[in-house]
Amino acid sequence: MPTNQPKWRRVANLGDVNPVDYGGYFIDVDETGVYPPEATWLEAPDDDAEGAARHAWLAYRVVLEPCTYTDGVLSDNPFHPELPAWFAESLDAVASCVGRDVAEIRADLCGADPCRRADAYRDIASYHGWDNFDSYPVRLTRREATRLARRK
Repeated sequence: MPTNQPKWRRVANLGDVNPVDYGGYFIDVDETGVYPPEATWLEAPDDDAEGAARHAWLAYRVVLEPCTYTDGVLSDNPFHPELPAWFAESLDAVASCVGRDVAEIRADLCGADPCRRADAYRDIASYHGWDNFDSYPVRLTRREATRLARRK
């Protein structure tokens, strides 16, 4: 009997080598091919008083669906490619902020490689904030963050 449940496989950690202590950026693909790749930005608590009081890791998730770029419009809507993505107008500012070429970021957003697409989304999130991609990040304990970081 076929299943529609994803079977996630970790393909990369584009974050720190010690993600539980310093933050990670995990890229997972669905081996069934039904669901698009996903990225998870793991934010470790800060050492300052506010971070120490929170004692929680935050996991922001982003679906890495490819964008389209047609007739000068960068869209994240496969059903209406004529509608620009919410971040399209700020892509020049994003590129300037992260020191990349805007055409390269656009190509990564539209390309097939989920890791390059994840890099482009990280660039946008570094400019706009991760809350603009996931307004309800999951709060994790250290044990849960460790389990997330070790997923294969």
